[in-house]
Amino acid sequence: MNLSRAAWPTDPAAFFVPQGKASAEPRPDIGPVATEHDFSILRHAFRPTGGIARGDDLSRLLEDHRCGDFISLARFIAQHEIFAFQWRDSFWIPMFQFDLQDLSIRTGPRRVLAELASVFDGWALAVWFAQSNSWLHGHRPVDLLESDLDSVLQAACADRFIANG
Repeated sequence: MNLSRAAWPTDPAAFFVPQGKASAEPRPDIGPVATEHDFSILRHAFRPTGGIARGDDLSRLLEDHRCGDFISLARFIAQHEIFAFQWRDSFWIPMFQFDLQDLSIRTGPRRVLAELASVFDGWALAVWFAQSNSWLHGHRPVDLLESDLDSVLQAACADRFIANG
């Protein structure tokens, strides 16, 4: 199985589906329905930054660390503190959004999410963070959150502007 992002469209706008606006046209990145291959690409892309976790597993982990539960996790998602994407009846959360030492929500990803959450759904957000971005000279936003957050925020602002038309 080829997990290379080379198969992904080079135009970031191809991944963006504004929230609340269902499109009758298939999305060129994943077609009308995400495939196992699409999910594998995301899983592989986020592995170096903490991977992804099923919502149920993460809520148990939050409980074990006494810093939350299923309800607080749902609240974090609903209030756009973090994002999740759906795959096969489960919500998956990219773990780069959390400090892996204490499971607190990291500030950088939250600030980027504030720029993008109004226009992109969870799947599009996951792809946005995982794929190379032309505003970032081919770097992936997830890889620059610690070292160049200002540039990632500028890229998010530009892509939000483009997505809004």
